[in-house]
Amino acid sequence: MNDYQRKYIELKKQYEQSDEDADCVQALYEYKDFLEKQDAIEAKWVLVDVCETLELYKTAYETLRPLVTQTDKTALKRLGKLQGFQTQGDDFALWRPKKGKERKCTALPFFRYHPDPLETGAFSWTDSAVSCDCCGKSVQVYYDGPFYSVENINYLCPECISNGKAALKYDGEFQDECSLEEGVDSEEKLDELIHRTPGYSGWQQEYWRTHCNDYCAFIGYVGYRELKHMKLVDEILEDPVLNQQYAEPEELLKTAVNGGSVQGYLFQCLHCKKHLLWMDCD
Repeated sequence: MNDYQRKYIELKKQYEQSDEDADCVQALYEYKDFLEKQDAIEAKWVLVDVCETLELYKTAYETLRPLVTQTDKTALKRLGKLQGFQTQGDDFALWRPKKGKERKCTALPFFRYHPDPLETGAFSWTDSAVSCDCCGKSVQVYYDGPFYSVENINYLCPECISNGKAALKYDGEFQDECSLEEGVDSEEKLDELIHRTPGYSGWQQEYWRTHCNDYCAFIGYVGYRELKHMKLVDEILEDPVLNQQYAEPEELLKTAVNGGSVQGYLFQCLHCKKHLLWMDCD
């Protein structure tokens, strides 16, 4: 056993014992990044192992293929197995926790109904500053979600969304008023949600959940795997709306893959902290 294998076995053990904890997944991804920079053939073989664990089947297949010889029956069998998986690409691999410069950018307004818009991808970061269409300021963080307006808008800064100037100037909405769950009787809350809150992007028409006479906070995009890791499956299945909408909600929930054809959108009540889900298909 070489040093590359020892490190991999250590990381895999930590990952399996942690029930796929985000820090352990991140450690495996960082080790993958390290192995990709190594020239040693031993590192390439371990890279295949790491990619399989992360369910990066396409990368694992492409890494293994040049290593296999026609006389190595075990490796050929492994390559054939990976060939069957690699057609789905790396899209459904373990989610890599986000790190980097966008997390360092904390100078954002607080959005009550969308508390972490950088994490969800509602805002994007660019190295080259862009000009906000609303206020004209040069910014490096700009809105990258839906905006319902007659005019085509390229860039909106966080401040122009938070203070309502963007919605007012372009007579636009960040969430379709007709696609809201009933149960909120406040015009002020409605105004905050559709005019001063960054939206999210769905496969179909985005739908906003409500609870405790208020709109919920959008937490992010999830599949069954993410809900399981967050230990939210049982809580989600208690939702009467989910049970009314689907005949077999648990079976449908198991088909949800973040980024896949069946997508989940996670919300949380601002008051009782209950988690709720919305789902749609491509």
